[in-house]
This record gives sequence, structure tokens and C-alpha cells, in this order.
Amino acid sequence: MPVQNTEKNTYAAGTGRNARETAYQIIRDKIIGCELKPGEAISDKQLAEELQMSRTPVREALIILSTSNMVVLKPQTGTFVSPIDVHRMETEQFARYALEKEIITRACGRLTEEHRWLYEENLRTYRHYAELPGENRGKNLLRLDNEFHRIAFLAVGREENYRIQFGQLQHIERMRMLSLHFMGQETNLKDHTGLYHAIADGDLKTTLDRLEVHMGRYRENLAAVQERYPNYFSMS
Repeated sequence: MPVQNTEKNTYAAGTGRNARETAYQIIRDKIIGCELKPGEAISDKQLAEELQMSRTPVREALIILSTSNMVVLKPQTGTFVSPIDVHRMETEQFARYALEKEIITRACGRLTEEHRWLYEENLRTYRHYAELPGENRGKNLLRLDNEFHRIAFLAVGREENYRIQFGQLQHIERMRMLSLHFMGQETNLKDHTGLYHAIADGDLKTTLDRLEVHMGRYRENLAAVQERYPNYFSMS
């Protein structure tokens, strides 16, 4: 069966989420998806109308987002999307790598036929979207990339750890989304394919070596994205 899409927006009324959490998730997704760009002003009134809720939960959601430097609240001026914080981005990526190293070590050589199918289907679907143009290309590729990494968590019964980790990724996700808009994906596909085969073969050394290389590629992507969007970043 396909990997469940845990990242897509499913925040409609009646899902059991309270209004503040709903507003938080949707605004966060808009920022990560670059619908709201660094430096752009955010209107809580407009968002409340769009989400069909009062302004209070929207304002509360923006306060929460400000604690992770996703938005900046300027009294008497307004609310703005923060630039991508390179320091926070590197901190997020380090934490992600440390956890995935442990998870992938446990998953190595333990894949069931279902997990193998999930990896193979993910790779096929990723290649399909990588070859398609369109404004949704980046969103689809980021979702599939995250789903690829989620499979190892599934294999060792640690999906909750994945969910917690994913919720903490903010600035690295924004940079990744921007890179997916214009960068080729052959290297990423090669990395994922190699990782999958090493895990499936139970070759722990190769698995860890390939994970380290793959997770370190964000530095190359960051340089390319900063060159293309220099005003989108800060070094705070």
C-alpha cells in the first residue's frame, strides 16, 4: 500500500483539532511551501477570513510561530514572515541527522517485503514528479522526500519519533522547498536508491556512509539557494 501522506493539509473543521492548532499548521505550511515568502507581511484579518475563524486563534498561532523565528511580530507595524535563519537551519539538520542515524542503524537488514515495496514505490513516484514541470512540483517532491525517510521509522516501530521530529523542522524545510523549485533531482534519487539498497542488504557501514553524505548535501543546496534568493536568509 502507498505511504500515507502525513504532511498534507487535513485541518478542516471537524477533524478534532482546535482552532489555534489548525491555524498554526496551515500558516506553517504556507511559510514552508513559500506561499508566504520571507519579508512578506501577514494579515491576521485576511488569514482569519480565509480560514473561516476568528482572529484570536490566528493571532495565537502567529505568536507560537514567532517563538521558532518563522514570523516576526513588530508592534505598531505588523507581522512579517521571517527570513530563513541559517543558524537554526543547521541546528535542525544536526538533530535530524543524529536521530536518523540511530533509526537507520536499527532498520538496517530488518526490512519486510512491505517496507521494500514502500521504498521502491516511493522512488518510482519521486522520479515521476521530478520529471514534471509545474508549481506543485516542489511540494510533491518535498512530501515524497520526507516519506522516504519516514519508512525507516516505520520499519522499527518509531513513527511517533518521526512525527515529533517533522514538527520541529522549520527553517531547513523552507530551504529544501526553495531548492526543489530549480535544482535537478538525479543526485537525490541516486542517494535514496543507494540508501535503500544498503538498508535492504543489511550493509550497516555502507548505509551509515551514504546517510552521512546524503544528509550533508544540504550545504551545497544552501549555497545554490542563497545565490538565487540572497534576501531570503539571515545569519542570526
